[in-house]
Amino acid sequence: MDWITSGLAPLYTIGVKLYNYMLGFSLGFGLNTPQGASSTAWAYVSGTLFPFFQAIAATMLNLFFYIGICRQVGNLRESMTTETGVNVLIKVLLGNLAINSVLWFSKWVFSVTKVTGGVIIGESDFRGLEDSSVNEVQLMVLMVIGIIFLVIAIVCAAIIFITMVGRTIQLYMLAATGPLAVSCIPGGPGIQNAAGAWIKTLLSKSFSIVVIVMFVVLVSKLNLHAFFGDNILTDIILPTGCIENMFMMMLTAAGVKGADLFLKQTFGI
Repeated sequence: MDWITSGLAPLYTIGVKLYNYMLGFSLGFGLNTPQGASSTAWAYVSGTLFPFFQAIAATMLNLFFYIGICRQVGNLRESMTTETGVNVLIKVLLGNLAINSVLWFSKWVFSVTKVTGGVIIGESDFRGLEDSSVNEVQLMVLMVIGIIFLVIAIVCAAIIFITMVGRTIQLYMLAATGPLAVSCIPGGPGIQNAAGAWIKTLLSKSFSIVVIVMFVVLVSKLNLHAFFGDNILTDIILPTGCIENMFMMMLTAAGVKGADLFLKQTFGI
């Protein structure tokens, strides 16, 4: 019986340490800019993908310019005037400027979100889950709950890690395909909405790390011990700290996964 107790009891501690490590690693990875997250991937984006899409965007800019002119000329309600012609030409100039500046703009947004998220987590004294102590009665229960806790810790850590890495990969793709989106500016209503959609997506994906950091810090500040401690049976038999940590892990994973949805519903981006 002793070997069973000694073998199963540490599973809770392993789960806490595994989750804390993966959460810290994922936050560090997410708070880093795409340039710093992987220099090899960023070199491929800035040196291969971006110039490729930039060349395509230059051709598309001319195409959308002619489309914009034809749409204006074909409008029977509003005839082609000097003002409308100048308006289309201004859009072409803006599109050309945007094609050449989109990578700089993306890097600027990345740096702003990195600094903002770093300041928030730096001032919060965030430490992750605590490995609380248990008594002899709770240790017997912990042998069973420890297995469940470890599984939940692995699943929640995997969700957080995959979400963070997926976010960074999407930022690489947004930076690479930016010229295609902004080249639609001269196309007129409908077509030019692609540029606005790209900017909204870039801001949403970039600032999602700020929402994630705020959510993780706020969850760590929740005091759930009083809630579980009101139940005498729970306080004596069940390891209260384990139940609290289980709830906090699942809540954190759900918050990280839903950061994009929060931004879309709150700010409309």
